[in-house]
Amino acid sequence: MRIFALQTDKQKIIRRFCHDHEGESVVYLTYYHGLAFLVRALKDVLFTIILIALGIVALSMNLHVWWTFGILSLIWFFFVFGNLLKIYIDWRYDFIVVTTDKVILVDQTLFFKQQIMPIHVENIGGISTFTQYWDIFPFGGMFIHLKEGLGGKDVEVKYVPHAQVLAGKISDVVTRYQRHNYQKELSARE
Repeated sequence: MRIFALQTDKQKIIRRFCHDHEGESVVYLTYYHGLAFLVRALKDVLFTIILIALGIVALSMNLHVWWTFGILSLIWFFFVFGNLLKIYIDWRYDFIVVTTDKVILVDQTLFFKQQIMPIHVENIGGISTFTQYWDIFPFGGMFIHLKEGLGGKDVEVKYVPHAQVLAGKISDVVTRYQRHNYQKELSARE
């Protein structure tokens, strides 16, 4: 289903960037860890708890129930709901796809913004991983070091489940690509 820029069907995005007829296939697909949502939503959860506490205080002071509930609900809706919805959509519909030719980073934020970054393997100079939260949870972060494109900057990705596995898959794809090109070069010289 498509709602403005938000595409909820990941297969449509994958088909748009993965060309099966040219021999390209999906090697690995992963979503972001659920803790990414919880960490980003923590501020809004705390604000919600404060609003509930204010409601309880207001009710203990014998203020009108409907007015108290209505005002606090409006405050919650305008200051928390939209942000929680944005955080949820950003977490739920973002994913990473590794194909035999490229790494695709999909970032969908709310209904109005979609950023898809296909990084071709010939532009990947290296991969490195890092731990998050003392490596207690089964996720981490990853840097994709670029040779060119984006000014040779590193692309940082956080909250990746089993980041070491994903980095290994990307590294394998890059190595296979380089070997294939090296074999072509040798054949052309002969």
